[in-house]
Amino acid sequence: MSNFSANKSGMSTQHQRRQSMPAPAPISTNVTPTIIATPPSATGTGILGGRFHSRHPMLLHGGPTNRFSAAFESLLSYIPRRRRQIRYPLVLGLGLYLFLVYLYFQDASTWTTIAGFKFKNLSFNWDTKRCSYRKDPMLFVKDSSSVLVIWEMNCQMTEMDLVWNPVEAAGSQQYQQQLHSSGGEINIASTTINALDKTHVVYTATISGIPAVNTNITYSIRPPKILSHLTRTYTFAHLPNPPLLKDREIARFGAISDNQCEVKQFFKVLKAMTEHHKVDYLIHAGDAVQEYDNLDNWQTDFASPLSYFRIGQTTPLIYTHGNHDYDIEGEYPYTGKRTWHAYTVAGVRFIVLDSNLDRREQDAWLEEELKSEECKKAWFRVVLVHISPYTQYWEKAAWEGKGEKHWGSFVRDRYVPLFQQHNVDLVISGHQHNYMRGQDDHMVYTIIGGAGGQLDEEQVEDYPVWVGGKVKFRHHYVLMKITGDRRLIWEAYDADCGSRLDAFVLHSRTEV
Repeated sequence: MSNFSANKSGMSTQHQRRQSMPAPAPISTNVTPTIIATPPSATGTGILGGRFHSRHPMLLHGGPTNRFSAAFESLLSYIPRRRRQIRYPLVLGLGLYLFLVYLYFQDASTWTTIAGFKFKNLSFNWDTKRCSYRKDPMLFVKDSSSVLVIWEMNCQMTEMDLVWNPVEAAGSQQYQQQLHSSGGEINIASTTINALDKTHVVYTATISGIPAVNTNITYSIRPPKILSHLTRTYTFAHLPNPPLLKDREIARFGAISDNQCEVKQFFKVLKAMTEHHKVDYLIHAGDAVQEYDNLDNWQTDFASPLSYFRIGQTTPLIYTHGNHDYDIEGEYPYTGKRTWHAYTVAGVRFIVLDSNLDRREQDAWLEEELKSEECKKAWFRVVLVHISPYTQYWEKAAWEGKGEKHWGSFVRDRYVPLFQQHNVDLVISGHQHNYMRGQDDHMVYTIIGGAGGQLDEEQVEDYPVWVGGKVKFRHHYVLMKITGDRRLIWEAYDADCGSRLDAFVLHSRTEV
């Protein structure tokens, strides 16, 4: 009872206190609101506005000022309000993450493709595949009217033919005369067989007597009827003579060199080139493989990447041998049994030399070639030789200690004077793994050894021809264009990021 009484008395005291409190004052509706001025720095104006612009929602009542901002703000509106302060880092982080995922799958796709090359080669080596193509056809320019076709199978068939025919220039009077003289029949090229071993059987055929007019050539490989599923048909461009069409490209040449050892980088170079350019011919300045006697190198590091991008079958190669793909016996089953040679393509006289052969026979042939009418009448005279006359970057230990500074020195000592005497316009080389461009009077020297091999960055010489030129330590490819107004346009591109590394234009010095 006493506790109850105490609580009751306390409640009574509290009630009395509430009754003694004064009543609240009535709210006036006539009070003028106080306006707080916003400083200029908070609204984005004034001296400090650009650096201290407030992002408070009360100050953004005006909303975005363009469509991009509107879309961006709409995207951010899906983020909960309690996380609004970190919404920009979240979006940037998400974008970076997606970009890295994209790069990962791009790289994974490359590795998967290369693994496919290796697996296919192993299955052929283990003789687990039925009769099929190990290497798809590859084209090599042999002379101004002939193209060499080389392919490889894992079986030997004596009844295998190559047939070909021009598919355009039907309106040409010269072509009609040649077609009439041949009776309008399809041309058949004889095939030779070279069995390297049981699973490496190389077939070679020459498409010769091509009409001396610009045309497309379609060719087909025809096996016996019982294996008709192995028939292959392709088309390539034949451009012996340039038409006089001003301000128009008449031929495009891709140019690469020294892809040995690094098939992944070579794959990237070919991918970049084929994605951005369509080329009619491919110049290769040598060292396609690291070990010439290694048949697997020729399969996985050279033939398979070219076939993957359909370059070998439809783009004739203008090829010179390097020190890594040099055959001591001179057989060259995969690139053609040739040493030095010359031919005219799209007004360009290509003079292909062999820097592995220090022979007086090559000296005599070169001098006669430079004096020939075909060479004199060409719009441009271009020399293709693997080891440059002026190699400037190499490994210092090998350059001095192993005597590699003397490799190809005869090109500089005996051939350069001939180049200068007979108005050679351009010398294309590889061997050195980077990009360089220099000039000696009217003659331009280029080194394009960036198709895959590890880059050379140690300077071992200091030749004057490179002063004022370009040097780039990047993997790359080159696009060379011939135009109807007798210009040679040279552009070098970074294979990794696609930017242009160098460019120049040569004007023909040949009198019309």
